[in-house]
Amino acid sequence: MSEESRKILILWSGMVAPRALCRIPRPPLRAHLDQHAELFATAEHLASQFPRTKAIRLDVSSPNDLDISKTQVVTTSYVSEAIRSLDTSAKEAGITVLNEVGVDPGVDHCYAIKKKDEVHAKGGKVLEFHSYCGGLPAPKCADNPLGFKFSWSPREALLSQRNSARFLKDGAVVEISSNEPMSKAEPYDVMDGYDFVAYPNGDSVPFREFYKIPEAQTVIRGSLRYKGNPAYVQALANPGWLEQDKKDWLKEGMSWAEVQQQLLNASAADEKYH
Repeated sequence: MSEESRKILILWSGMVAPRALCRIPRPPLRAHLDQHAELFATAEHLASQFPRTKAIRLDVSSPNDLDISKTQVVTTSYVSEAIRSLDTSAKEAGITVLNEVGVDPGVDHCYAIKKKDEVHAKGGKVLEFHSYCGGLPAPKCADNPLGFKFSWSPREALLSQRNSARFLKDGAVVEISSNEPMSKAEPYDVMDGYDFVAYPNGDSVPFREFYKIPEAQTVIRGSLRYKGNPAYVQALANPGWLEQDKKDWLKEGMSWAEVQQQLLNASAADEKYH
């Protein structure tokens, strides 16, 4: 195999990049990409710790920067409609685009199919299906108000807790808006010593068909967090800290108190008024 064909490009891997680089066999080149200028120095520092590895700047929207039309792809991301629409093109190009190979989605699919097959093999039926997952630290390490440690983008991790949800409950489709998931979190007992809560996340409805359990009346896939996390995230969301739209009043150099004043529509930024 030529050197050129053995190159590996790691795209947008964030804080999980060091672990990924440690586990990749040693091809002639391993490359870490980060297109945000303020993070490029971090990418360069990381690349310097591994042989035959370099950081590169890349604009993935520019056809002049990268041609990956015949490149094998492995990602933990969900199969979106945009990816699904490329199925025929990928097959014609003779490449594999492998999605959903993380813990969730990924390992959870494997266990879901395994358990479903075991039940069906014994002549049983799956009337309710519940699947919850959370990349959580050990209890002794859950030492901040969120009870959570960021192994990927903190922004995206927090915003994921604002996703809308859709699931089957007793045969009916239930929809939850992006403002509601944290208020729907309920205690979920897994084992002694773990104080978990669970809430629905994303669209669970198609999984009745994907997992081939047409008899199921309830299908819920969701996330696990330590008790207190949803309430804390909701407390951040209520005044607008997790809003993504542009704020015309937000100017460089504003203090935290001044930002909070605007969010709360307070009469002054002095803390005695809060």
